[in-house]
Amino acid sequence: MDQVTLDNWNKSQDPRTFRVSEVSAIISRLLESEELQNIWVTGEITNFKRHSSGHLYFSLSEQKSGKESVISCSIWKSKALYLDFTPEDGMEVRAYGSISHFEPGGRYTFQISQMRPSGAGEKALLIEQWRREMAAKGWFNTERKRPLPRYPAKIGVVTSPTGAVIHDIKKVISGRFPSEILLSPALVQGPSAHEDIASAIRRVQDMVDVIIVGRGGGSNEDLFPFNHPVVVETIVNCPVPVVSAIGHEVDITLADLASDFSASTPSHAAEQCVPDRRSEAENLVHLRRRMYLCLINYMETSQEELNEIRDRLSPSRLQREIGIKRQYLADLSDRLVHAGQGCRSRVSFLLIELKGRIEGKNPRYLLLRELPERRSYMTEIHNRLTHGIFTRLEKEQSDLRALTAVLSLHGPESLFRRGFCQVMSEGSLVRKVTDIHPGRIVQIRFLDGTADAEIKQVNHDKKV
Repeated sequence: MDQVTLDNWNKSQDPRTFRVSEVSAIISRLLESEELQNIWVTGEITNFKRHSSGHLYFSLSEQKSGKESVISCSIWKSKALYLDFTPEDGMEVRAYGSISHFEPGGRYTFQISQMRPSGAGEKALLIEQWRREMAAKGWFNTERKRPLPRYPAKIGVVTSPTGAVIHDIKKVISGRFPSEILLSPALVQGPSAHEDIASAIRRVQDMVDVIIVGRGGGSNEDLFPFNHPVVVETIVNCPVPVVSAIGHEVDITLADLASDFSASTPSHAAEQCVPDRRSEAENLVHLRRRMYLCLINYMETSQEELNEIRDRLSPSRLQREIGIKRQYLADLSDRLVHAGQGCRSRVSFLLIELKGRIEGKNPRYLLLRELPERRSYMTEIHNRLTHGIFTRLEKEQSDLRALTAVLSLHGPESLFRRGFCQVMSEGSLVRKVTDIHPGRIVQIRFLDGTADAEIKQVNHDKKV
């Protein structure tokens, strides 16, 4: 069937009736034109389904002027494996692919080869990529986090100079502990905020004991500068501890993970940086009381030790101690004498025992005691060997005679006695007449000798 083009259709003078296949072919050419191939489409995912085969089926929709536009989409399993996020209904995405038309069903589909979240989703993926890279570098390890100074003389604050953060921090610190606050102003929102925050940290880091990096609540877009690698690397390389107080308590940025301490609010960060003046005063009173009690106990213990030393150095006590030591020396001397006598007795007994054992091992006594027994044993062994040899000789001679009789009965000589002879030709045994021919010289062996013969004629058996 000839294909029908739009130009021919427009030029036709009379209305024409088309077949369904022709209309479907025209639609396919229109939908699969270059204009609808390899394009990016933005929309919201609806009716998402994951087939058991691994293919993804869903629609991309858009609301505009009170009307909803929908495109059917599909992603084959081979492409779905490379998605770096999990598609869900309601997610705003950017998809790359081509429009294809399924002629048998009359449906067109957007075949997607690439897809990624759009807007905030792209930044979420970027933040996740940064997080993996920073974690691989060890920027979030707890081992590298430093303790906060207990009594900081100067505290640096990196935040907006017009926001409520600096006022909250000043209010908390002034009521808790008289530390000096150095404000390093910075932009906390906007495309260049990350560079301004990093510069503010570096500007104040050599002048303070601890730094608070903070801002009030906001959307994920507002907090994005605090996830930037420039800010996180500056916090990691800061020579003094850094306290982060960014967003609300549920907001967690990469700067929070890299800082030495993450506070839920700016006021909480200020409380962690300085101690409470009233609590410190109470602790001082308590320590003073403990020191006083320890000093009294030490004096009482020292007085008791001094009295004991005086008592020990008195003449009567000294004489008593000398008597006790003399008695101890006398007992020790008696114990040494008894121990020496016991040791000498044990040594004498051991010497007698060793002497008997040495005499028992004397070669002369051993020979005199064991020589007759050894002679008797050797005589028995000689007799047993002689008897065994004669017995074995008789058995071998008997076997030899039997084998000789069998050999003489079945050997070649018996065949020669019965009239058989052996024919040899050129050193080889002749078994068949086909091995010789007339004129051949053969050697014939008989019982009592050999004879040379010449073959005159060869007669084959009739069956051959």
